[in-house]
Amino acid sequence: MEQNFTEKNNPQFAIRFGLGAIKAVGLKMMENTVQERKANGKFVDIYDFCTRLDPKSINKKSIEALAKSGSFDCFKLDRNQIAQSFEILASYSQHVFEAKNSNQMSLFGGINESILKPSLKKEFEKLTTFEKLQKEFESFGFFLNDHPLDELTNDLKKRGIAFSNNIDDEQIADNSLIKMAGVVLASKHRSSAKGRFAYLSLSDPMGIFEAMIFDENLITNSRDLLNDGSTISLECLIKKDEGGTRILVRSVINIDNFIKNTQAKDHDFIDIKKQSVKKNKKNFTNNSNQKTSNQANQQSSSYSSANKNNSPNIIVENEQKRIKAVELVIVNSEIIKPLKIILDQKVCEDQDQVEIYFMVKNQDQEIKIKLANTYKIKDSDLIRFRNFSKNLTINVIYH
Repeated sequence: MEQNFTEKNNPQFAIRFGLGAIKAVGLKMMENTVQERKANGKFVDIYDFCTRLDPKSINKKSIEALAKSGSFDCFKLDRNQIAQSFEILASYSQHVFEAKNSNQMSLFGGINESILKPSLKKEFEKLTTFEKLQKEFESFGFFLNDHPLDELTNDLKKRGIAFSNNIDDEQIADNSLIKMAGVVLASKHRSSAKGRFAYLSLSDPMGIFEAMIFDENLITNSRDLLNDGSTISLECLIKKDEGGTRILVRSVINIDNFIKNTQAKDHDFIDIKKQSVKKNKKNFTNNSNQKTSNQANQQSSSYSSANKNNSPNIIVENEQKRIKAVELVIVNSEIIKPLKIILDQKVCEDQDQVEIYFMVKNQDQEIKIKLANTYKIKDSDLIRFRNFSKNLTINVIYH
């Protein structure tokens, strides 16, 4: 956690996120940690970390949260091994603390020499890459480094998946049937006089989107797939009117099964079908089901796009038009730290380097700050930035 804490070390791996903001990590604990590090130097291993702090400030949830967030990665240990060895570390910390506060000294005149470092758990379940990303999301509330679907993006594009940045495309018109994919961030189930419905918040590599399910049988049959952290593929009916754009779920499938059972094409495409409007036809389209449609209009939240120019027809990988600089216009300074964390993963020194500027608006003043590093920024990164916060505006300067 402390190995690359300062900018004097390799800035690409420096920690710039306030550890007290990690979920389940107390601010007081982190204040004590920083004070101890400043007074006696960086922590050399997990034992050093646990024994230099007061055992009262170390609790299971905090150690687990720091481990799964990757804060202990500099100690070259498995995240889950540290988390599952909490009892061992807590006991060792308590013994060392008691020895420091007693008058008994070891034969060699030291305190810690007589207390051997215990072995951490040797039998533990190693986290997969996907599980690590899920744990990071639990810690930060967003995917810090990568997205769980990044490795599947090419497979999904060749199977017709539409991403969240495609929703406002003109080709996806009202009553279009499309396929989408994402990680379930949250699902809320509600009941009304009309029956049960579910509200889903999902994340794909291009942003966050919201969807609704009004089919009670689908909610019941898909309950295991709607758990937080599940990766799913959805068949969706897109509704566009004066109320905005809504995503209504028609079916749900595990994403691995979708890839396995869907034939891939040799090129990227979006599979769009038009929902036919027939009389006496249910499913959101006929006059007899107008009440259900009105319910969807009233109860579903409009899909909000951070920027309607996120269409792949407008923002594409363009070999002739390379990004020279990006200005991030920030209204709320609270998003600066999370932004810097994301940017730290994009530091590079190759020919595709991009300059980044922070433009902070403070009352009537606008302060422009050029970041010291240069970065590798793709168009997909711009889309993520645009979806990052409503308090962020992006200006792109091309060569």
